[in-house]
Amino acid sequence: MADEPGPHLAQHSTHQPWQRALQACSPLLAELAAGSQLTVVVSNQWLRYKLLPAMPPMQSHAASLAVARALFMDTYGEAAATWHIALEPLPQGGYQFACALDQSLLEAITAMAAQAGCQLVSVQPAMMHFYNRLCRHLSRDLCGLVQVEAGRIHLALMRDGGWLALSACASHVQDWPQQMLALLQREMVLLGDAPLMSGKLYVNVALAAAHSAAWTALQASLAEMGWQAVPVFSHERSMSKLASPATAWVGG
Repeated sequence: MADEPGPHLAQHSTHQPWQRALQACSPLLAELAAGSQLTVVVSNQWLRYKLLPAMPPMQSHAASLAVARALFMDTYGEAAATWHIALEPLPQGGYQFACALDQSLLEAITAMAAQAGCQLVSVQPAMMHFYNRLCRHLSRDLCGLVQVEAGRIHLALMRDGGWLALSACASHVQDWPQQMLALLQREMVLLGDAPLMSGKLYVNVALAAAHSAAWTALQASLAEMGWQAVPVFSHERSMSKLASPATAWVGG
C-alpha cells in the first residue's frame, strides 16, 4: 500500500480550498423541496484514505479510531490531529478502510444542508460511494477500483472480498492513462506477485474520456497486463435529484 500526500486538507487562513465547491452546490440545493433528504458525496481531492490492519473483534471503536488517527498523523503530521476520521464498520479481509476529512468541511456541509432546509442523510467519501455502487457485482477474484478526477487518481485493489492496496497519485488531463498504468504497475510490484495479477479493473471516468482514443489505448495496455478495463461512467457531478435521497457532489 502506498500513501502519497496530496494538497493539504486544511489551511491556516479563513479561506478554505473547498469553499468554491460548496458555493457551487448551494444554488442546486435551493431547488429541492424543504425537508428533502440529501446525501453528499465528497471528492477524493478533499479526503485522505488509509488501510488499517483489521482490529481485534472486541476492541472498542474509540481504540480503533485512536490507532487510525496515529497512522494518519504519522503520514500527514499534526494537521491530522483535528481531522474527522471514519472507519469501515465491518473490516474486509485483513484490512479496515479508513477515511479522514477536514472537520471544518464536515461542519460546512452540515450547515449548507440546514440552510437549504434539507435533511442530511449521509456524507460519503467518493471512493466508498464508488465501491458501494459496485460491491454487489464484484467477483471474489482479483479486481481493482480506479477513480479519475481532475488532478488526481485513486486506486484500490481487492481480492476475495478484502482490501489489498490503496494508493493515489497526481495526474494531468492529457496523461492520466499513463499515470494510472504507472500507479497500477507500482502496486503490483509492491504486492510482490505481479505476474499472477490479472482481473477486472473498474475505472470511474467521465463519459467523454471513455470515448477517446486514449481510453482505447489504455484498454489495450491493460489487456497486455492481463486486466480487463470496465468503464463506470461518472454521473453529473453536481446534483442528482432523480434518486431518493438527492445526491450532491462536492468536487474540486
